[in-house]
Amino acid sequence: MKRFALTLSVIILLVLSCGEEAPRQTVPFASVNFRVDPNSYDPILNNPHTYKIFTEEERRLPSDRFGYAGVLVVSDARGDLHAFDLCCPHEDSKGIVVTPDYEENGGYNGKVKCVSCGSVFVTMFGLGSVESGPSTEPLQRYNVLPLQDGSYRVVN
Repeated sequence: MKRFALTLSVIILLVLSCGEEAPRQTVPFASVNFRVDPNSYDPILNNPHTYKIFTEEERRLPSDRFGYAGVLVVSDARGDLHAFDLCCPHEDSKGIVVTPDYEENGGYNGKVKCVSCGSVFVTMFGLGSVESGPSTEPLQRYNVLPLQDGSYRVVN
């Protein structure tokens, strides 16, 4: 009977520990809360395969917050917006940021590169996944919520 109870306890423990993990924070936590408006302030984001960087210098309202090192908002091939912290997750330093990468013809190629470690992250699909380099963690993603007026709220 003891053996059965022990076996049952182990099985229950294994089943309960197999739940879905919460998304990991890859950089130190910092509040994100600002509005993106492709219809007025941010028209570049109406075009697919474009981006805009938001930092404290671009603050429009006193309540705006831009993450740990700033926020990169990208428009994918369908025109959907995705937001990432500029901090490289391998470096975890506010002063070391990723920068948009360009193809030979000068167009944004949907990737960003860390200026320090050389890690390359793919942003064109909204994941911020590692393509190459020493980083093993993706870019920190933020939520982009559509608003009724055609603008978006970026939050964490």
